[in-house]
Amino acid sequence: MEITRKTLPAQPYLYVDRECPFGPEIADAMGSAFGELFAFVGQAGVSPMSMPMAIYTEMDPKIMRFRGAVAVSTEDAEKATGTVKSDTLPGGDVMHVTHTGPYDQLRQTHETLLAHMEAEGIKGTMPTWEHYIDDPGDTAPEDLRTEIYYKIG
Repeated sequence: MEITRKTLPAQPYLYVDRECPFGPEIADAMGSAFGELFAFVGQAGVSPMSMPMAIYTEMDPKIMRFRGAVAVSTEDAEKATGTVKSDTLPGGDVMHVTHTGPYDQLRQTHETLLAHMEAEGIKGTMPTWEHYIDDPGDTAPEDLRTEIYYKIG
């Protein structure tokens, strides 16, 4: 597992908010968020610039709150309406790692990345996000790739 420091540009995105308990409910909440978001994307004529993302703007040990999101152009971000909102991932330095394997093992990769950051004296800040590279409908669970990013603060 290769952990790297990267500098990213600011990136507009569209999103819908979701929350659920930690546990098996996460899959349904993610599916619901991405279903609603991509229905809007199709109806609004938006051209996604990424695969789906889950963006975390706060951490709560009891409830998982996230934004089901997709990167878009500045012009497409202006199309947000109703429950679909827009925001921008801040530009700047991030820590990055690619997780390969089932989604239910993502927590271990997050913990490895956080331990690395702590050992290096790197302070993280929000947001944190996961970028889902592969479609779970077309990819075996052990082959799924998820990029994990922690903003450096």
